[in-house]
Amino acid sequence: MKRKSLFLLLLIVFTVTATGALVSAQGTKVFTMFWGEPLPDYPGSTIVGDIIERETGVKLQREGLVGDLETKVGLMIASGDLPDMLIAAHFTSLFKDAGMLIPLNDLVEKHAPNIKRLYAKHWEQLKQEDGNVYWLPIQAIPYGPDESKYPELGFFINKKVLKEAGWPVIKTLDQYFDLIENYMKKHPRINGEKTIGYLTLFDSWRNFATTNVPQHLLGYPNEGEFVPVLENGKYVVRQYHTSHAAKVYYQKLNEMYNKGVVDKETFVMNYDQYIEKISSGRVLGTFNQYWQVQEAQEVLLRDDPESILVPFPVVLDELIEEYQRDIPYIQATQGMSITTACKDPVGAIKFLDYIIREETQHLIQWGVKGEHYEVDENGLFYRTEEQKKLFLDPDWRRDVFGGPYFYNSFPSLRGIDQNGNSFMPDRQPNLIYSDSQPTEKEVMDAYGIKAFSELYNKPVDKKYYPLWTITIPAGSPAHIEQTRMKDILNAYVPKMVMSKTNNFEKVWNEYVKAISPLMKEQIKVYQEQIDWRMENW
Repeated sequence: MKRKSLFLLLLIVFTVTATGALVSAQGTKVFTMFWGEPLPDYPGSTIVGDIIERETGVKLQREGLVGDLETKVGLMIASGDLPDMLIAAHFTSLFKDAGMLIPLNDLVEKHAPNIKRLYAKHWEQLKQEDGNVYWLPIQAIPYGPDESKYPELGFFINKKVLKEAGWPVIKTLDQYFDLIENYMKKHPRINGEKTIGYLTLFDSWRNFATTNVPQHLLGYPNEGEFVPVLENGKYVVRQYHTSHAAKVYYQKLNEMYNKGVVDKETFVMNYDQYIEKISSGRVLGTFNQYWQVQEAQEVLLRDDPESILVPFPVVLDELIEEYQRDIPYIQATQGMSITTACKDPVGAIKFLDYIIREETQHLIQWGVKGEHYEVDENGLFYRTEEQKKLFLDPDWRRDVFGGPYFYNSFPSLRGIDQNGNSFMPDRQPNLIYSDSQPTEKEVMDAYGIKAFSELYNKPVDKKYYPLWTITIPAGSPAHIEQTRMKDILNAYVPKMVMSKTNNFEKVWNEYVKAISPLMKEQIKVYQEQIDWRMENW
């Protein structure tokens, strides 16, 4: 251990010397940052964090979200109390509209060669109507795209259900719930606690995990609240909230709720409680984006590997051809920004430029060479069994290693680099199957695949993709309509699911009547932007 510690110290000293220009002559610089999502408290010292602080001379004061993001953003804008840098999901543009964000064009040109180079092919997409760029999306794809072990979304089902049923291929909503219901009857308790058949997440802005599902049952990837449908060679924006698929979906949840399959607390629990329940191993199914269940999956891989979640591209009926996987894209309408409150914007952009460079991304995502990963004779990264065990522990990875504190909301790289390595270790092409855990391999082997993504069709390329990255102008008729539509969804979706079965039709009709007039202006804005993207991107 002493030899390893000495190696790490020497590496740090060498790197600090090589990047000394980033360190302030006056000592440590402090930048305040706001994230538009809840954050665990930074432990004060991590492997990655200490190296970054030594190399840059920058210390961060982080503030995570407490409460509702839209409310928080409104208060920040009204008070003018701003951090140096911020990211606030799709509300980031509201700070720009309020004149509170610094244009990044000149700063990048003069002080950020890595940002300039790595965002080059995305740059035109990032320009606003005034020609300025105000934020850096959380992921850039400068070279080639990658493949993933897990698809972007799915109807997830507990491995135990599949194994007992003889590894069936699940295609339809009915097949999915039949498996869950049958297993639940045979196993009313798991690990001494009551079995939970199905959870649907409905916590604040995360409720898209419930309300967006009808588009996926129709075979579409995550477009957001509307879907561009290819008609006569043109993408035409259509709504799905009152579609036949939506009715069948909510009616199925209603049936399962009244049978006790859908958890009675599903509409009142928060995200942490959702993750806690799935992590217990007694949840048989849930629909979600993978990034929303990944934390629970990692706990299951460590603590209860027989209860891991397996995704399937479930559709309404077998005649529907699914294309639910994402095309690699950047979130051009949101990202990390520097505010007008920042007294040292040059120092801030230099820090972000350091974060995005390839060497730092390898540190954040892979770790220290020789400590957390190795390099083979072909220059490809890999991890030894001992190293893999470290990264299997999500608590160690977050609070000892520290990489997750500098990833996701920060400008980051994804895809395959110029040497053939994936920036994201779990997407390293030659290791997706071989580095999987035995419990994952058992499922893959049963279905004859090398990654869970292979259960899905390859995505279809769409130049505009995805629709949800289009921002509705604040205060516009479309924005007012959008707010009212979300209020209707928040009010009626729980009511539809939890009503008595014989009352579903009445509630559905009320819902359709309430929501139908609230989509016209939104569709108009989305259509204009889709048309523009198809012409200009």
